[in-house]
Amino acid sequence: MPWNQPGNNDNKDPWGNRKKQDGPPDLDELVKKITGFFGGGNGRSGKSSSGGGKAFITIGLIIIGLVWGFTGIYTIDEAEQGVVLHFGEYDRTVGAGLGWVPRGIEKVIKVNTDEMRNASVSGVMLTKDINIVEVDVGIQYQIASPEDYLFKLGDVEGTLDQASESALRQVVGASNVDAILTTDKERIQDELKVEIEQVLAQYKSGLNVRTVTLKRVRPPREVNEAFEEVNRAAQDAKREIQDAEAYENEKLPLAKADAEKARQQADAYQATILAKANGEVARFKQLLPQYQAAPEVTRTRLYLETVEEVMSNSSKIMIDAEGGNNMIYLPLDQIMKKNRETNNVK
Repeated sequence: MPWNQPGNNDNKDPWGNRKKQDGPPDLDELVKKITGFFGGGNGRSGKSSSGGGKAFITIGLIIIGLVWGFTGIYTIDEAEQGVVLHFGEYDRTVGAGLGWVPRGIEKVIKVNTDEMRNASVSGVMLTKDINIVEVDVGIQYQIASPEDYLFKLGDVEGTLDQASESALRQVVGASNVDAILTTDKERIQDELKVEIEQVLAQYKSGLNVRTVTLKRVRPPREVNEAFEEVNRAAQDAKREIQDAEAYENEKLPLAKADAEKARQQADAYQATILAKANGEVARFKQLLPQYQAAPEVTRTRLYLETVEEVMSNSSKIMIDAEGGNNMIYLPLDQIMKKNRETNNVK
């Protein structure tokens, strides 16, 4: 039988004739429950709904507080320093490590203080002796004071460029062109570093200049060839000086050794002659009493000893023959013996 046939006592109409507990949930009742949980609604469910709304608000505030707290955590690396601002005004500088600031009240700006930064300055300068040179300078610097670097100057890098160019013109203007191009580059670099540091300290830039290097120094094109000749001559002179020093280092020790050898030989000769002279003096002192006691005998003995000494070293003997003709006697056996001994010794 159809569900809508007249006389049907089952009353199975799905749109409202069925019993309430057997149909779908009432939408109005569901909306009331939801609004009551969030703090709305009234009637008999008002008390429980108000308590649920307060709990939801408390949980929400806790979550917001936790999120706000976590957003205030910061980390500073070893190469950095942190500048803390309190309502936009500088408050303090913190070092490496983990920290926390109340977000919205304080702010941390990280600055790398270990990084080596580079800058360069170039220009055409007038020297002391009224010459023109083109100079390029490289500068390496670090941030020494983060708070000064951030707040003392509006354009720190621009200030560094201006200070460097001013110092460069001052130092180059006090030097001759030959010195700049050849021998005084290191002095000029040192003076530039000092001048730039003084200017940056006056402005409280927070920078620390590490090195200043003259990258390129060029003379005007019209006299470039002449300056190249000067440089070549300077290099040649330096090379000659080095060669002379090498020759000196080679010959001087040998000369000192020869001088020491000659001095030692002279000392030995002096000692020998003095000893011999002292021996002769002692011998004559011994002969003096004998001569005083018997002059004629002593004189004859000395004469014979002297003749014996002279004749023993002579290879020729002269014999006084009768009739006035002298004859030279050559002892051939002695001469040959002496030659043999000499050859054996060699």
